[in-house]
Amino acid sequence: ENSITPKFQAAYQDLTRRLREIVSDLHPPMLLYGLKPALTELADNLMESSSDRLKIQVDLQTDGERLPEQMEQHLFRIAQEACENVLRHAVARKIAIQGVLKSQEVDLVIADDGKGFDVNIQLEPDILIKRRHFGIVGMIERAHLIGAGINIHSMPEMGTRIRLTWHPDP
Repeated sequence: ENSITPKFQAAYQDLTRRLREIVSDLHPPMLLYGLKPALTELADNLMESSSDRLKIQVDLQTDGERLPEQMEQHLFRIAQEACENVLRHAVARKIAIQGVLKSQEVDLVIADDGKGFDVNIQLEPDILIKRRHFGIVGMIERAHLIGAGINIHSMPEMGTRIRLTWHPDP
């Protein structure tokens, strides 16, 4: 007889929930409404997952115009990676996500008050990969993909500041 055991049912429901989370992570639903709402939701989720040990302030100016979809996705992923790095490594209390997200200008800063690191290890992909800084490599690659400048400034005990800048080609 083909009866489904409660144990199988529970495992199936768990797997389904996890797959939904993965798919939603691949394309965050809030991105449908724009980068600013998606980053605001990211901040809320991260604060909640840190049990409110971490405060994340979002202060973004927009002109109501949307950026190209690919660009919004890459900017979101860079901000997400930056924030998750803070959670994993920085022992920070605060993150600020601030700047300008306009159709003719992006100037986005993600800054934390964590322990920072010695950025003089050079931001060369080969060196970063050898030292297992895959998140930073991913942020740099994503920035290049959308033609954005990325500047990573950090010093031990001084926090980290990541700045993304972009202007459309004239």
